[in-house]
Amino acid sequence: MPLYFFWGEEDYLIEKEVKSIKNKVLGDNFDALNFRVLDNPDFLTFDEALRSSPMFFGDILYVIKCDKYFLDTKGKAKLDDKQNDILCESLLNIAQGVYIVLLCQIPRGEKKKPDSRKKIFKTVSKVAQVKEFSAYRAYEDYKIAPVLKELAKEKDILISNDVILLLIQYCGASIRALDAQLEKLKLYCYPQKQITTDMVKNVCFAGDDIFLLPDLILKKDYTSSLEHISKMLEKSHYLEILAFLQTSFTNLLKTKVYSNAMSSFDISRKTGQHEFVVKKNLEKLRNIDVNELLRLKLNLTNAEYLLKSGQIEPMAAFCDVFFKEAECLQQK
Repeated sequence: MPLYFFWGEEDYLIEKEVKSIKNKVLGDNFDALNFRVLDNPDFLTFDEALRSSPMFFGDILYVIKCDKYFLDTKGKAKLDDKQNDILCESLLNIAQGVYIVLLCQIPRGEKKKPDSRKKIFKTVSKVAQVKEFSAYRAYEDYKIAPVLKELAKEKDILISNDVILLLIQYCGASIRALDAQLEKLKLYCYPQKQITTDMVKNVCFAGDDIFLLPDLILKKDYTSSLEHISKMLEKSHYLEILAFLQTSFTNLLKTKVYSNAMSSFDISRKTGQHEFVVKKNLEKLRNIDVNELLRLKLNLTNAEYLLKSGQIEPMAAFCDVFFKEAECLQQK
């Protein structure tokens, strides 16, 4: 059945998938009447689209953004039992030559899922081609690498694993942001095709992914860390950044301490972290002294106190975290 249901936080890859279906169904030279996009339509408009018949000049494709019908959230579509039954019946009887793409795009970071209790979701799960597009995390470079290599291939440029790791470190795990950087690198390297780490260092630095901060700090790249924080402060409150760093370095400190007597599996169970994350952190902590982790943790606590009591500005507080010794707190 020509029915698709795409959901998740990685909106860029969802858009690419929709474009691929559009090219496959309609080709490049399609009539505007064959392609329609609806944004959370009301019940009648939604049902009318599902009951459409193909036009005499070819197949028809509907892309329907319908997160309000699938998410249990404020502003959700309110349907009575009869309306639910009608929509489900329509989903089961889509006409030949009519292609329907249902989109349930979720804002990055909200970690929501379609409500599996809804009748419409149960029906879609049975008859549609369902695909989740999860947002990647900065530590999931092994998942991001094949995606970036495919995007680079489409742009006729070459990237190595070292370049990919550096791109993620500089720009985060958003595929849209990474694709934009590949476009810049393509222009920068022309007429060459091979992207180098030096090119990435010269061209790329987005600095808006909070998950990259601990890695920069562990590498003692404090200049990049402060640039990163400065960019994030334009969108986030300083206490959100501090809270994330407190949690991150608490887990890093525990991981380092437990590593002398526990396996990664046991550390995972003890700290509540995913074992894959623990293994990645153990690699990063191999040459990091426990006293350095303790210094950073104490400085974060001191910075939080000074900020909450109004004694210091945010950027000055973060400078203290990196550059100030923790003797005053140890003496207390």
